[in-house]
Amino acid sequence: MLRAVVVLLAVGLAVYAVLDVLRSRDEEISVLGRTSWVVISVVLPVLGPVLWITVGRQRAGGGGGGGGRPPGPLGPDDDPGFLRDLRGRRDDGTRA
Repeated sequence: MLRAVVVLLAVGLAVYAVLDVLRSRDEEISVLGRTSWVVISVVLPVLGPVLWITVGRQRAGGGGGGGGRPPGPLGPDDDPGFLRDLRGRRDDGTRA
């Protein structure tokens, strides 16, 4: 029973890694090519996906953490131009 669970987890991890490799854009794949990552994930069903997740994929912000800013408009408190204009109005005595 435990052996079946371990095998299912290994197969599930390998399937996840292969699908993730195939769905990734070319600029998100680092170190090796797409075909190499698929082969590694299938041949090494536990080590391959772990390597893909930790080393092979490169997400937003350059790393795996997704630290980049999402695209879209800035809020007023995040917009340096708005804050600069607000400070200028405050110094001039005009109301915002």
